[in-house]
Amino acid sequence: MKIYLLSFILSLLTFHKSFSQIFEDSQAPPSQKWHQIDCKEFRLIFPIEMENKAFTLADQIVQYLKINGKDLQTKPRKISLILQNTELRPNGFVQLAPRKSELYSSPSPEPDNQEWLSNLALHELRHVAQFDKLTGKLKAPFLEQLALAIYGLTLPSWYFEGDAVWTETFYSKGGRGRLPSFEMTIKANERAHKKYTFEKYLLGSYRDKIPSYYTIGYFMTAYLKQSFKENFEPELYGNINKKLLTPYNFSRSLKKTTGYNNTGLFAKTMSSLNNKWLQNEQINTPTKYPIIEVRSNKNYQDWLLPKSDENSNYFSILQTPHNTSEIIKTDTDNRISTLIKLGYQTVPNYDIRNNMIVWDEVKRDIRYTKRSYNVINLYHLGTKKQEQISSKSRYFYPIIHPLKSEILTLEVDLSNQTAIIIIDIKTKKVLKKIPIDPAIFLQQPSFNADGSKIVAIAISNKGTNLAEISLNSSQITFLQNWGNEQFERPQYIDEDHILFKAQYSGLDNIYQFHKQSKKLTKLTNASFGAFNPYYDPYRKEILFNNYQYNGYKISKISAINNDSLQLNSITLALNQVDRTIESQFSAYTDSTAAHVISPYKGLSRTFNFHSLSLSNTNFESLDNFKPGIFWLSNNILNTTQFVLGYEYDTDIKKSTYSATLNYNKYFPKFTLKYENKGQIGTATITNKADSTINFDWREHDVSGQISIPLAYYKKNYVYSTGFNFATSYLQRYNLSINSLKNFNSKVLFPLTYQFYWNRNAMMSKMDITPRWGQNFSLTYRHLPFDNQTGTLFSIRSGFYIPGLVTNHGFQVRFGYQKASGRYQYSNDIPTISGYGYYKYEKIKNTLLINYRFPISYPDWTIGGLTYIKRIKGGIFADYQNIHNQSDISPKTFGLSVSADFNAFRFPLPNFEASLKLTYINDITATQKVVPVFSLNYTY
Repeated sequence: MKIYLLSFILSLLTFHKSFSQIFEDSQAPPSQKWHQIDCKEFRLIFPIEMENKAFTLADQIVQYLKINGKDLQTKPRKISLILQNTELRPNGFVQLAPRKSELYSSPSPEPDNQEWLSNLALHELRHVAQFDKLTGKLKAPFLEQLALAIYGLTLPSWYFEGDAVWTETFYSKGGRGRLPSFEMTIKANERAHKKYTFEKYLLGSYRDKIPSYYTIGYFMTAYLKQSFKENFEPELYGNINKKLLTPYNFSRSLKKTTGYNNTGLFAKTMSSLNNKWLQNEQINTPTKYPIIEVRSNKNYQDWLLPKSDENSNYFSILQTPHNTSEIIKTDTDNRISTLIKLGYQTVPNYDIRNNMIVWDEVKRDIRYTKRSYNVINLYHLGTKKQEQISSKSRYFYPIIHPLKSEILTLEVDLSNQTAIIIIDIKTKKVLKKIPIDPAIFLQQPSFNADGSKIVAIAISNKGTNLAEISLNSSQITFLQNWGNEQFERPQYIDEDHILFKAQYSGLDNIYQFHKQSKKLTKLTNASFGAFNPYYDPYRKEILFNNYQYNGYKISKISAINNDSLQLNSITLALNQVDRTIESQFSAYTDSTAAHVISPYKGLSRTFNFHSLSLSNTNFESLDNFKPGIFWLSNNILNTTQFVLGYEYDTDIKKSTYSATLNYNKYFPKFTLKYENKGQIGTATITNKADSTINFDWREHDVSGQISIPLAYYKKNYVYSTGFNFATSYLQRYNLSINSLKNFNSKVLFPLTYQFYWNRNAMMSKMDITPRWGQNFSLTYRHLPFDNQTGTLFSIRSGFYIPGLVTNHGFQVRFGYQKASGRYQYSNDIPTISGYGYYKYEKIKNTLLINYRFPISYPDWTIGGLTYIKRIKGGIFADYQNIHNQSDISPKTFGLSVSADFNAFRFPLPNFEASLKLTYINDITATQKVVPVFSLNYTY
């Protein structure tokens, strides 16, 4: 994966969910018809299907910009916001270089306490205000990348995301800060006396349950806002700006403003939270429920969505750091078997009935990363056969009909409208489609006993509710008053009683609702939270997830409990909260002018110069860094990139001028590049073989490439394949010695073809390599239009095999090449370790056998400098030209040890420091043992 030094700051600071990326350069499909609302404060760009939503969102953006501007005492500059409606994975981000925000408009499949899109916009526009408060004077067309670097290196991740989560909570009726589950992981750790460090909560862990830095950042930010004078941020930013480039600037400025540095504030925040939790426990003593756990582990385990069948078998989705997600079965003898290895799910989900299991998975578009699908899969327990029911669909939460061979699922179309879909299992055809009011978004349906009705979660601009829908009449009945509860997994106990999860008491618990009397009965009183209830009609008991510090465990209770609460009293409390929140917007209710929609097209959307940079590769490698300056242009739809550049090679004392154009809108990607550069060479003198003379020249080099990169998911495997075609034209001039022989002044259109195919198993959190993998690449080069001759054919292959222990792995890599003419001294395959420390021989093939394994997961903190998560080891053997070998001894072999760590409390990039010792098994070796230290970074 390519590394982007400056762009890593982007992924640190702006992504709304934990689905993070490096520099965002993917495209939506070219079929999108883009339109815009262009006003003085912002430009909102959206597909035509989102027109109705765009009007509402535009009004909200005006409010949100004013709120954030007033709060930070700044006026945000105009910014472009793009609604992406073809990507189903929930996300959103703000970036500089170029300056824009993207909002993935499809609602999150994870139940929320308010509408998705408006809350997402509120969160991301806080980042816009943060950008402009700190670096607002650094603008396009030259300084946006510099502004991004200063922002990312100055504001710590916990603060800029914690502040944004606080904003989405304080200025709305919902937000993550109001969810008890948002603090649950920290609370469980603390109450279990797991006193983790600030660095661990900020940077995570392989072995322990740690929330993202959004969580600790929110509570630290909330503590600041509660404990110090109102609106202290302008003073904080002012202190930061006084010494903008000073190391540890934020911590120093925070202490000057509030009296606490980062770690001091963390300690105060944790003390305050523990006091609150202790007081709550004294008021309401939680109940301890027995844990059903057949297989324990020293690392955390999540046994999600427990269910049972008529034979008393238990089923659940098992998620652990050392394995990918799987649906498992536990029989009456406590024997565990894996039924299904799951692919990628946005939210863990499955249903079991009639000896079948149904679930949904994400499938990405093979070419356009900003388009994905959600498809339905079915597993037959009797035959153990798996089939895909839908393709290129946008279906969520499939459930099996209790009496018929049918599946009910929810469809979300490109305008975010929900529909109920009923599919015949045998024919895989849609039998019925029930459109739902566009103002209502449905989630997590469940059948009643005869399959005539479903109950589901309803979300609208009014808040959240439980809805009952008749499948015959399509009539919707809302069971409660609208509020801002985060409901989960509603289902029927019988026709009069609905089971679900909510947080009426300020903690996630399981409730029972009686439809006729409107009575609400609290069924659990868990210590940290109860989730995913399932009613077992055979044993009249309720299975649920009981959260503990080491994961989601399984507990069960009887379906009857006499502890009841009146629904009306809860509704009154919610209404009081609503009025308090609405007062925050009272100053921003001025009517806005009618928004005008127009097509988004023209030359202005093609070129967008934004930054001067010192590297044309975004500092992806510092090994061969050449000083230079580059002017960058990226249009905000990521279809066109243009770079003008100059760099100077200090080794040969020559300059290079370049222009590069990348066009990525359509199925193939096109690259066109021009370079004018100086070169040097060495020639032998005629009749004096031991004498050489240096010479130099300049050259025009025009190159072009067409690439077709394809990728897709199939079950729990990731596939990628593609084809690349490249050619170039080279003309040399200003040769310093005109009498040189065999010097070609032109190289006419050498052609290169490459085909690759990769298949690799999805990796768990602790995996170092894929459990299984097959990777192939074929390349052919030749000179059909030149007076020179030469060809080069190469095959590169790589295989991954499970190791002797979980999370260990073998890597076998083999490369073969055959070269002639101009290419005879070229290498298109990987060289072996220690290459260059023994006598040269022409390479025809190489073989690597590598065994890698984890040693420990220490979670060590070394001040504020380094946080070490994992230590790894490896042993390897390298072979070269094995067709000439008479025995099985390798050319080189050795061992390695490495450490995965984070530096200076930045969550990204992830660094790896490695020491590799290579033994040269060759009599011509100039050095027998070669130590190599390397420092790498990835995302």
